[in-house]
Amino acid sequence: MKRPCVLVLAGLDPSGGAGLLADAEAVRALGARPLCVATALTVQTTRAAQRFEPVDPSVVADSAAALLEEEDVRAIKIGMVGSRAVAGEIAALLDAWRKLPRVVDPVLAASSGASLFEGSISAARDSYLRLANGAVLTPNVPEAEALLGAKLEDPLLAGALIGEGAGAVLLKGGHLPGNPTDFLFERGSVERFSAPRIPAEARGTGCRLASALAAGLALGMPLRDAVVKARALVREYLSSHLSV
Repeated sequence: MKRPCVLVLAGLDPSGGAGLLADAEAVRALGARPLCVATALTVQTTRAAQRFEPVDPSVVADSAAALLEEEDVRAIKIGMVGSRAVAGEIAALLDAWRKLPRVVDPVLAASSGASLFEGSISAARDSYLRLANGAVLTPNVPEAEALLGAKLEDPLLAGALIGEGAGAVLLKGGHLPGNPTDFLFERGSVERFSAPRIPAEARGTGCRLASALAAGLALGMPLRDAVVKARALVREYLSSHLSV
């Protein structure tokens, strides 16, 4: 039986630590097939991102459109878009595919701190909120603060992103003190997922989480089950980076 496909639109990290290559690993690990469209090319190593160039927006849109027309796409994951122009082309294209589950990971900066969006925070916010309309949004705490335009004094405030148009929000709690807790917000409800912190450093955990989540949705899992599976995959990935 053919595996369902996940269309992934994200930046290419040639080191494989994050971005499209990491996305593809996570999608395959969940049992789906990744279809990858690069939105940006990055100069990046396992240590840090140095710079990036957005891909021509029409190339991104045409590549995605061709795959959507010919492949059995059951879910879409959007990560780094790089620019307002690329985000706009993606959003316009996906207007016709709103019935497909979508996971949007608002990639604004690399782990090293380098910006991964060409333009202002305001432009990035508008771009990602448009993409997240009706989708599952997966920000970490700094990304949620950027999208809300306010300090996240209480993690529960991230639920306001549903009011900004997101269909659901999975706030990644790695930046919070103590054992990391993720918060899944759906309209009218919130659920916490907590586990002991794994003392390991590894890039691309957010990419992998969002892509595994999209793969779970492509396989027909309910959102909560897909979150549980995606969290387990990321924890396994982090465990593999523990110092012996």
